[in-house]
Amino acid sequence: MNSDTIKSILEKRIMLLDGGLGTQLQLAGIEGCPDLACLDHPETVREIHERYLAAGSDFIETDSFSANAISLEGYGRAADAYEIARAAASIARKAADKFTEANPEWPRFVVGSIGPTSKSATLAPLMDDPVTPEDFENAYYDQARGLVDGGADVLMLETMVDSLNIRTALDAIKRVSAEKGSGIPVMVSVSLTDSFGRLLSGESIEELYAQIKDEDLLSVGLNCSMGAELLLPFVKRLAEVSSTRVSVHPNAGLPNPSGGYDETPEMFAVHMKAIIDAGLVNIAGGCCGTTPEHIRLLAAVAEGAAPRPLPGI
Repeated sequence: MNSDTIKSILEKRIMLLDGGLGTQLQLAGIEGCPDLACLDHPETVREIHERYLAAGSDFIETDSFSANAISLEGYGRAADAYEIARAAASIARKAADKFTEANPEWPRFVVGSIGPTSKSATLAPLMDDPVTPEDFENAYYDQARGLVDGGADVLMLETMVDSLNIRTALDAIKRVSAEKGSGIPVMVSVSLTDSFGRLLSGESIEELYAQIKDEDLLSVGLNCSMGAELLLPFVKRLAEVSSTRVSVHPNAGLPNPSGGYDETPEMFAVHMKAIIDAGLVNIAGGCCGTTPEHIRLLAAVAEGAAPRPLPGI
């Protein structure tokens, strides 16, 4: 099973995620909802995946961050959520398999990206939004089912800012697992919304972890939010309480006034090295503004570094 293989590798070394996908699509001239590129420009999506694999990524994330009915409603494509998610995983699967076949000693894996949706389950009732917890769970269910059917090895709840969204997404994945008759490895990665390390729904890192610590997760982690330099103390806090693996994939620094990111691959590698050398993580990568070159230099600083040991092992 790929799950067993992934866990075996994680015992020996830090594994690498890829970097930003949306910005790479924009550089390729693709505008609008990035997820629709899976249907309209599949070769472009595959080429981006392959550039990250060539840079050293063990995991590539699917172009499916917003492939759910709630987020796609604004584009008039809510009914296509399953199809988009399945296509996203299929494209990534072909890219990963190509690299694995070329070098079987270095297997590559597909992470199905599941974003928070465009709404907060906690805040929806306060804003008189008619969306219900059941709507969230059903949206996540279709997305997760499409990703698994398309060939994802792992599912990642990514850039999560609301604990209720996380819980409904985990319930949806359990439904898919029950239907498939086998467990699906899950990563949970949250994005912090203030300098105190809190989610949009108000929980601290420690409070959020207490809510999900009994789930059988492949990892918990932090992504987006801010650059690696500013994330370091929060990664430390998460590593102190987590009994499972820890992941981190930050932005290339804070956004500039134009909404871009100025942290060069060299700067990113230096800041990520501080996290890696502190022995805090098992999985590392990049988020907004990072490129294949960011990942190539990250691979260089992660090579030979010891992964964070699991407590009790």
